[in-house]
Amino acid sequence: MATLTKAISKSLFDNILPVFGNPRVTIPVWDNGQKMFICDEHESENGNRYYRGVRFCDRIVVVEKVGLYHNWTYIDGIELYAFNDKKLELIQKRDYEKVHRSEEFVRSESENMVKDYLSAVLKAQRTAMPVHEIESQAKILIDECYKSFLDSDFNTRLTQILPIIKQQ
Repeated sequence: MATLTKAISKSLFDNILPVFGNPRVTIPVWDNGQKMFICDEHESENGNRYYRGVRFCDRIVVVEKVGLYHNWTYIDGIELYAFNDKKLELIQKRDYEKVHRSEEFVRSESENMVKDYLSAVLKAQRTAMPVHEIESQAKILIDECYKSFLDSDFNTRLTQILPIIKQQ
């Protein structure tokens, strides 16, 4: 029994972290420092690296498009998605050119995008709501997106959400 368990474990870890020269299973990688999944990492012909960073809560998904040029990390774009049954719908998008990436900037922009979306929907529905309440709700949603995947109380619906995110 011990050899079977050892073989299963070795094979599992060899797929996750294979030895040099072997391909790795392509799954989103959790980066706890940035509190997001790293997806679609690639290198351009010029040697610049790009990746998508994905963070989410039970209501929205925030996708960062990040570029690493020489010694600088830039934010190329932020997309905000909302869940619609079992698919994602783009609700806000901002593109940037030569803007240095920082967590404060991404948080602030994401909160502003949520505020803009909520304000627009409320206006379309002819519903009034105090600005401070919209700001508070936007902050709560973005804070939920920055929750660590490694926390014991992380949303258990992850197995349903990750395949949807990988399709985007």
